[in-house]
Amino acid sequence: MLHHDAPPLLPPSIILRRATAADLPAVIEADGRAFGEHYSDERQDEIRALFDPDRHLLAEDAGEIVGIAGSYPFDVTLPGGAALPAAGVSWVSVAVTHRRRGILRALMAEQHRGFVADGLAVSLLTASEGAIYGRFGYGIATEHREVEINRRRAAFRSDVPDPGGVRQVGTPEMRRIAPEIHRRWAAQTPGALSRSDRWWDGLLADREWNRGGASALFHLAHPDGYASYRIDHATDTCRVVQMAAATDEAYIALWRTLLALDLVETVFARSLTVAEPLQFLLADPRQLRTVGLYDGMWARVLDVPAALSARRYAADVDVVLDVRDPFLDRGGRFRLRGGPDGAECVASGSGEPLVGIEMAALGSLLFGGAHAGSLARAGLLHADDPAVLRRLAAAFQGERTPQHGTEF
Repeated sequence: MLHHDAPPLLPPSIILRRATAADLPAVIEADGRAFGEHYSDERQDEIRALFDPDRHLLAEDAGEIVGIAGSYPFDVTLPGGAALPAAGVSWVSVAVTHRRRGILRALMAEQHRGFVADGLAVSLLTASEGAIYGRFGYGIATEHREVEINRRRAAFRSDVPDPGGVRQVGTPEMRRIAPEIHRRWAAQTPGALSRSDRWWDGLLADREWNRGGASALFHLAHPDGYASYRIDHATDTCRVVQMAAATDEAYIALWRTLLALDLVETVFARSLTVAEPLQFLLADPRQLRTVGLYDGMWARVLDVPAALSARRYAADVDVVLDVRDPFLDRGGRFRLRGGPDGAECVASGSGEPLVGIEMAALGSLLFGGAHAGSLARAGLLHADDPAVLRRLAAAFQGERTPQHGTEF
């Protein structure tokens, strides 16, 4: 059902409705126009496998789809290991012929009211453009670090062990073993997203359109980790497509194997973190050369008490947060008391010390990736007492750099 509490104003000809299975071809065509793509029959089959009409809102003008907002269901890991159900917002677009008419805001408002009604504490997205989603209360939660490694010069420190245990496997075995390893990795990684069986099927289908001129996937397996990569023979480059390591030994063993590949000059990885352990494992850290750094997953808190009570904190904290949320009006004052062993966050009419914070900044803090001091300097967070700000920054620091690991 649609939620019509204070709907944004739209031109009379435009209606919002839920999608149906029969809408999929038109949805694909509208999405392709918005993002400048023509989807092959093979690609459409993959889309169809994940398409849930009930999770897609459409804006329609005289029978034509002119706006879309969809989502996928995930579980997302918080600092401390708890997992929360979350909506992964995707398929968001408005036809170029219908811009500046309030369609995007109407779709986002209706979609997010539905998330709230479903009891979700957080929603997530990956943004095609960085200027769009801050006004809807989203903040950057993870970052992508693209790196290039000169394979011949990237030697490990002499004291780093070689755990071994890596073997090459085919796709059927990878499909059998990888999901459980990924679950173990996700359970200890803030921001990590769950993957359904259908999601795994799509990832490992390895369609031609997804190869970018490189080889089909090769897979490495360790009892506690895996990696998939392609070889680009035109540039003698190994492209690491995905990796998950549930133990430090698996992480080291997999990277040792990737950096020992023959007939490869460069190893390229797209989705490392800004504090990647590999950099500190190398005798010359400069061999891990950053060639790109940009936002990854964005997060929006829908239920402040539920989200903040579910995570753990690196240091004891007792503070009243005055959360500002002009988009959904889900803000207010909340007292957060927590530490390494647990937390409680409840609505509070008053209290000290008081910290004012924008909802987007709370999304950035939630998984431990942002620093409260940086948000304060940017005007998204305010505390009169610098000591309160220092305690808040220490408490929200995650035990690991957040990494979402799954593109949607």
